[in-house]
Amino acid sequence: MICIGQKVKELRKREGFTQEQLAEKLNVTPQTISRWECETAYPDITAIPILANIFNVSIDTLMGYDKTKTAEKVENIIRKAAQPYFWSDIEKCEKILTDALSEYPDNDMILRELLSLYECHMRTYQRMEYAKKAKSVARKLIAESNDVFALCSAKSDLASIYLMQDNYKDAKELIDSLPYMYPYLLNDRMRISSYNLKGEDRLKEAKDWKIIEYQELFIACMMEGEGYFETGNYASALRSFTECKDVIERFMKSDKISPEAYIIYGTQANHMACYLQIAGCLLKLGKKDECASAVNRAYDIVSLANGEDFIKDPEQFLQEYRRIYKEFGLEKYKPFI
Repeated sequence: MICIGQKVKELRKREGFTQEQLAEKLNVTPQTISRWECETAYPDITAIPILANIFNVSIDTLMGYDKTKTAEKVENIIRKAAQPYFWSDIEKCEKILTDALSEYPDNDMILRELLSLYECHMRTYQRMEYAKKAKSVARKLIAESNDVFALCSAKSDLASIYLMQDNYKDAKELIDSLPYMYPYLLNDRMRISSYNLKGEDRLKEAKDWKIIEYQELFIACMMEGEGYFETGNYASALRSFTECKDVIERFMKSDKISPEAYIIYGTQANHMACYLQIAGCLLKLGKKDECASAVNRAYDIVSLANGEDFIKDPEQFLQEYRRIYKEFGLEKYKPFI
């Protein structure tokens, strides 16, 4: 019965009952229902079939025995929403996810995907009209979720939204409330398989682990560079951005710039940004000739690494190029047209 309290809460909300209304049907106090839902107490065994009947579900469902099946259904719903619509049709994706919440109220996975949808479109396309909805979903997850990953994800997205609204103070306060999580202390399947299994079993997980660590490393180098740049240490920033560039290029599948050259699709955006950041440092350090070379390399990446997508809609990619170009002071080198 370890998850029954969460299930009672989920089903009660789905049926639209208050704790008082459910208590009346069971001839118990509202405080009893509250204790069940907080899992400080559990229903008596005789109440289980009555609860199942009230909610019109099986006892297995009430007891959470179909949790895996529910997770699979939710994953399929999220896949249905994300694959064709996440970036191309926010309204369609939003509707699929909000409809799913009618069937699975308070589901962390659906709420996380919905929040991610809002935050990504706000950050990428400046769709600030979604700020109110995004904040509502984030605060709900932060207040109600018992899942540390959902909680941290919600805090991260809410902090991002605060920053988009120039609210640095609340963003920092939220970020400061996140736990320090040292991944090498986590005995997850990927690492333990890589350390302990053999042959194909070891290889499969080690290859995936390498890709994750590769991405983490070049992003860490980039963030270190941004920190140095913001504090005026341009020589150190240049070193960090160069390290970022070197990590990306070390693991590319070919020297030729193309969408297929990257082991993780989307890395081309980081690759382009890195060269503009290098150019910004070189300009600050008075190395204008080297700056020109880095700017040209960044443009080659954005135009070639996105292939046909760039030809069809160059502005989609140049919007980010312009933002970084301006952020790193390259308008002083030459206005970008």
